[in-house]
Amino acid sequence: MAKTADAAAIRRDIATLLRPPRRVRVSEAVAESMYVVHGNGTKTLWKPDKTPYMIEPMDCMGSRMYDAVIFVGPARTGKTIGLVDGFICYKIINDPGDGLVVQITEAKASEYSKKRLQRSFNASPELLKRLSPRGHDNNVHDIIFRAGNMLAIKHPSKNVFASSDYQFVLLTDYDRMTENVGGEGSGWVLASKRTQTFGSTGMTLVESSPGRPVLDADWQQPESEPHRSPPTTGILDLYNQGDRRRLYWQCPENGCRRWFQPIQENFNMLSARVFCPHCGNELDPNLKRELNLSARWVPEGCELTLDGELIGTRRETRIASFWMEGPAASDQTWASLLSKLNAAEETFQTTGNQKDLQSVINVDWGRPYVNRTPGTKRSGQRLKDRGEAYQHRTVPHGVRFLTAAVDVQGGKDRRFVVQVHGWGPNRETWLVDRFNIKEDRGPDGDQPPRHINPMTQPEDWDLLTRDVLKRTYKLADGSGRRMPVLAMGIDTGGEGKGTESVTSQAYEYYRRLVKDGLQSRVYLLKGGSTKTASRIRKTEPDNTGRKNRSSGARGDVPLYLLGTDTLKDTVAAMIDREEPGAGYLHTPDWLQLWWFDELTYEVRDPATGKWSRPGSKPNEAFDLFVYNLVVFILLKGEKIDWQAPPTWADHWDANLLVFTPDDPDADTAQPPKAAAAPAAKRRRKVVKPRI
Repeated sequence: MAKTADAAAIRRDIATLLRPPRRVRVSEAVAESMYVVHGNGTKTLWKPDKTPYMIEPMDCMGSRMYDAVIFVGPARTGKTIGLVDGFICYKIINDPGDGLVVQITEAKASEYSKKRLQRSFNASPELLKRLSPRGHDNNVHDIIFRAGNMLAIKHPSKNVFASSDYQFVLLTDYDRMTENVGGEGSGWVLASKRTQTFGSTGMTLVESSPGRPVLDADWQQPESEPHRSPPTTGILDLYNQGDRRRLYWQCPENGCRRWFQPIQENFNMLSARVFCPHCGNELDPNLKRELNLSARWVPEGCELTLDGELIGTRRETRIASFWMEGPAASDQTWASLLSKLNAAEETFQTTGNQKDLQSVINVDWGRPYVNRTPGTKRSGQRLKDRGEAYQHRTVPHGVRFLTAAVDVQGGKDRRFVVQVHGWGPNRETWLVDRFNIKEDRGPDGDQPPRHINPMTQPEDWDLLTRDVLKRTYKLADGSGRRMPVLAMGIDTGGEGKGTESVTSQAYEYYRRLVKDGLQSRVYLLKGGSTKTASRIRKTEPDNTGRKNRSSGARGDVPLYLLGTDTLKDTVAAMIDREEPGAGYLHTPDWLQLWWFDELTYEVRDPATGKWSRPGSKPNEAFDLFVYNLVVFILLKGEKIDWQAPPTWADHWDANLLVFTPDDPDADTAQPPKAAAAPAAKRRRKVVKPRI
């Protein structure tokens, strides 16, 4: 007998289509119905008292007073569980409507659907029974429910936001999304258009920790707008458009009882405790849960009385915006916050790299990051005025080893530009020499000058071996001893006409170095900066299978691609350091102003993080500083234990590279071969005093 439909089942299936929305607060509905699946496989109902600061933002999402909710907060606040998972649960059970969840990438969308949503649906009986019984209605990126409503889980693209209307759109991790979706505008603008046709029942959510840079490092908080975010793009810009609610705790001290924000400004970096800015009372970390339970969101223009009454006039807007910081996050301890910040600061001081520091400030503390590199041009004259009295082409006290960097110049003024740096512990560096190689006068300097052309004449590259790699410098102690250049970096990229020729000549030069056994002391470099580029990436280019073989790449020459913007951030921070020590640049007083102008001509765009020249003035000093830093990094200078350094980085009396030449005036006098190897093994020893 053929199977027939069951009338009772049909009635149950269509009942949800006819039932009016259940009027209940979002937080209450989620607490009744949504189970959270934990990492160990157990499940529990979502508990509002675990993250009580999420209740008000969640309830605003179900209110017809608002078209959008913006939530800014650090990791481990429960914002995704409450605002995204929770609101989806609320809509499916209480007020069915089509929705769209937008993750930062297609892979993340798939991961969210499989790991979060499907597990939550399977764990929550009220959700599970509302799924469509038809197998093809439930896939990774599109889920259909019995009531006929659909939930799409996508990534930002022009097609995703085009044409379709949704009652709600939820954008997650907004500051890591592309800023311009398919050339059509921001995800926020496109998403809010999709909900517009639903009027007051439409809802757009944007949640994220901050991730975009502060555009004005000198910005000051206006007294009239104490909740305003610093100028930036992304989610904090959206927060500023809303009613700007900040989280407040009430001081538990009986003599105070005033309200204050649990933010970095009210955090003691020595004791790892939040303190009340009104009475100075430091809070016990064990009080955090209690303080969060009684915490209040305060909009811009309002304040709380000691009795907890909200007074004042809030901003008129249909955007409810919230911003909380790391000290209030339920799953982040104060000790952990301080530990992560200290570790990131130490990395910055050691390497000059701000990436870890920015990540900790953004993700753990929930704050926008102010780049340590200013976006305005530095004063070359100011840097020149701090020049030190040490001799030209002399190794100053404190230097442990020397590196050289070479820039290849074409056009009418064909030459090699060379800059030599001395390195001490923790990236402290001294400018030792700067010179051009424009002509060849022979090995003894007694032949008629021959103009060089690095673009076309291979023999000119061999001058780098003779006049740079084999160059030595006298020590400043007057002993007559000398120190050789340990390693050299060469920019093979160049700009404009002749770039391919330079690259080809560089590869051939490297192959000759291999024959002479000198290749371990030379690094070929090329700028390859993108927004996500690593600082340094080793490659072995091979274009033998391509039509264009002009660069001569055959997979046998290592080439190091540079994230130049990140490296320039580090160099700029070194230039800006005012006191000698880790990462400080020492310059001699014999340098002319033109060199400092070259060093300071480039500026950084705070919005994009890109470095550029505003005109066509030279910037070789800055670039060559970057290349010298790259050589320092490739020599593993950042990882040296300066209490027990390798012999080539030791104090002068113990340094295997330091030698006494037969002719103390010869710049190219060579040390013993055993002393010239940069890979000299580390040895245990008693640390000798600085000379």
